[in-house]
Amino acid sequence: MSIRFVPVTEITEPRTIALGLSGGSGTGKTFTALRVARGIAERVTGKKGSPIGYVDTENKRALHYKEAFPEMAHFDFTAINDDGELVGFGPERWIEVIDAAEAAKLPVLIMDSFSHAWEGVGGVLDTHAQVLDRLVQQAQARANGRYEVDPAKFSQLAWAEVKPRYRRLIDRIVRAKTNIIICTRAKPVMQKGFGNNAENARPTKTRRKDVPWDPASDGDLMFEMTAMVILDPSAPGCPVHQIKVADQFKSLFDPRRPMGEFTGQAMAEWAHGQGEAQKQKETMDLAREKARGGTDAFTAWWQSDEGKAVRQIVKPIMDEIQALCRVADEVAEMSDDVPFSRSDEQHGDQFDGNEQREAA
Repeated sequence: MSIRFVPVTEITEPRTIALGLSGGSGTGKTFTALRVARGIAERVTGKKGSPIGYVDTENKRALHYKEAFPEMAHFDFTAINDDGELVGFGPERWIEVIDAAEAAKLPVLIMDSFSHAWEGVGGVLDTHAQVLDRLVQQAQARANGRYEVDPAKFSQLAWAEVKPRYRRLIDRIVRAKTNIIICTRAKPVMQKGFGNNAENARPTKTRRKDVPWDPASDGDLMFEMTAMVILDPSAPGCPVHQIKVADQFKSLFDPRRPMGEFTGQAMAEWAHGQGEAQKQKETMDLAREKARGGTDAFTAWWQSDEGKAVRQIVKPIMDEIQALCRVADEVAEMSDDVPFSRSDEQHGDQFDGNEQREAA
């Protein structure tokens, strides 16, 4: 096999989009996915009414919108095949769907609900339970009553058999030649605290403290998406919780504005190397650099003609900008002769308290 590194100037084929939409009931996942898909399809093909592939696992729920979206090409994806056999929602069936969408040259494919691939009949969790049961039964047969078998010890072994099948599906999504919108269900997360102090009671490696929803999917899936958002019932269609949104799209995903055709069109333009996405990222990087100079320096830039011209682009990252300014201000206030003076003072107070307690 000969290996050739290709200069990027020679690569002209567009990138593909993998957009993740998650949310509970009433958050507008289906309608939002269709609107965004329409924008993608029309931008990719240059034609109004271009087909939208729709994989429907939820009893033909997408057909509620067939009058509004006559360009929808619908596939009723059930757990039962044409012969009435229970085949479930295993990874291999989803791969077949993506293969079929590419063969049909669909510009965009919606998979709703992809949660069935994770927690549905024949999905990853169901298959893991079956494999675990088989491994435990085999271990019990070997033990033949001589010792007690702990099922928990076989869970990782079961995952080692199941996860590679699912990873092949994720890899197929990443390498798809058609654009994909993945819809997953989301469940409310148990909270601790109240009001502005509320946060998730059980943190995980993929769950943010400030997002009270948990997607019903594999935690690694979101990291493979071009963008991943969670919709909220209080603002249907709005990307309120932005789990993974690159700078190129931060101005596009306004948490106060429902996603729509314009969202798909803008993402498709980025995929084709057009639009303002890269310029917006460069502007955000410039704002971060100004913030690293401290509050006064950033404020001066913000009030300059240059800053005023880009405020709408920078506003989506203002929380990050404020944090950078605070850090810069704290560093600037440190004594040149006594580094980390603030921390030393705090530690000193704590030490004095300890001494007082010991003396008592």
